[in-house]
Amino acid sequence: MNIIYRKAELNDIPKLNPLLAQLSDAMADPQKMAEKIEKIAKNEDNYLLVAENTENGDLCGSLIGVVFEDICDTCKPILLVENVVTDEKYRGKGIGRGMFEAIETWGREKECHYCILVSGLQRTGAHKFYDAIGYSEVKGFKKYL
Repeated sequence: MNIIYRKAELNDIPKLNPLLAQLSDAMADPQKMAEKIEKIAKNEDNYLLVAENTENGDLCGSLIGVVFEDICDTCKPILLVENVVTDEKYRGKGIGRGMFEAIETWGREKECHYCILVSGLQRTGAHKFYDAIGYSEVKGFKKYL
C-alpha cells in the first residue's frame, strides 16, 4: 500500500463526501463542499489534508488544520485540527499517524506553539489513538451556534 498525504482538491469531492459521512453520519451538499474547498485553498492558514492510496485511488483519511493567532505567553500561533477521519477499512494501518505527522509538520512550518483538537466523548477508540501519538487529554467544552 502506497499512501500520499496532500491537499484536497475539488475532484476529491465524490470520494471525500462519503469518507466524511463516516464521521458525521450525513453526506454534505457537493456544491457547498466545492465552495468551502475553494475557500480553504485560498487561505494560507487552512489545510484540508487527504490521505490517498495511490495503488487504487481510495481516499483513506482526511482532516483539516487551521492556524490561528494567539496573544498569550509566546504569542505564537496555535494549530487546531478538526474533522479527523480514517476510512473504516484502513484503520490500524498507520494512516491516522501519517496524517498527523503531515499536519504537525505544516504546523511547525507555520511556527505553531502547539496543536489542539476536540473529540466526542463516545469516540473512545480515537481517544486511545490520540494518546498513542502523544496528545494529552484535557477538558474542553463545545457549544453549537
